[in-house]
Amino acid sequence: MSNALTAFMSDANLPALSDEALADAIEEAQGGAAYDGVTYVDFSGKIGDYRCGRDKESIDPGRLFLLEPMAVLKGWICWKGGRPVGRVEWQYLNTNAAVKLDELEDHGPYDVNSDGWSESRGFGAIALDDRSQFKFSTNSASGRNSVEDLMTSIKDRAKAKEASMPIIKFGKETFVARGNRNWKPVFPAQAWVSRAAAEAFLQGKMSQNDLLNGIQPS
Repeated sequence: MSNALTAFMSDANLPALSDEALADAIEEAQGGAAYDGVTYVDFSGKIGDYRCGRDKESIDPGRLFLLEPMAVLKGWICWKGGRPVGRVEWQYLNTNAAVKLDELEDHGPYDVNSDGWSESRGFGAIALDDRSQFKFSTNSASGRNSVEDLMTSIKDRAKAKEASMPIIKFGKETFVARGNRNWKPVFPAQAWVSRAAAEAFLQGKMSQNDLLNGIQPS
C-alpha cells in the first residue's frame, strides 16, 4: 500500500481487509492522529461553507478527492466557551479502540447547554489534482449522518464485490430545522475505484482520467 494512503492510518496494526471483510467491519462499527502536511477542513451549517486550513479558505466545489475507507474516524469533541478543549478519535473500523462518554475527561463547569462533549465523525482524503491531503471533521448531527451515509454506500458496494473506494466532492444541501434554514455537508461520489487502481494512481502509474474511467492497472 502506498505511503499516501497509509499516512492516514493511526493504528499500524490494523490489517488490510478484503471487500467482504470491509463490509462486515463497517456493519459492525455502525452498530456499536494528526498527520503533518494535512489541510484541516470543517463546515459551517450557518453560512453553508467549508473552511480549510488556518486561513479558513473555501473549498472548490468541483475538486475531486479520493477517500480511503480505513481513514474514516469516529470520536468525541469537547466545546467550552466557543472553542474546542478536548478531542478523542479512533479509526471507524477499529471498534476495539472506541472510547465511551463516561471515560472522557470532564472539562466542566460549562457555561451554556451547547458546551461539553459531542460525537464527531471525520475522514482523510487525497485531492486528485495535486495529491495533497485533507482531513474533514464534524460534530453536527447532519454532518455525522452524511459520513454515515457514505460509509453505508461503501459497505453495500463491498458486499456486492464492486469497487468500493469513492472519489467524492465536498458538497452541501439545505434543510429546515425548527423553522430555521440550515446547511449540511454532503459527499456525493463521482466515481468508485478499486484499491489497486487507487494505489496505481497515487504511485504515478495511472492518470486521473484512467482512474475516473474505471480502467484497471495492468
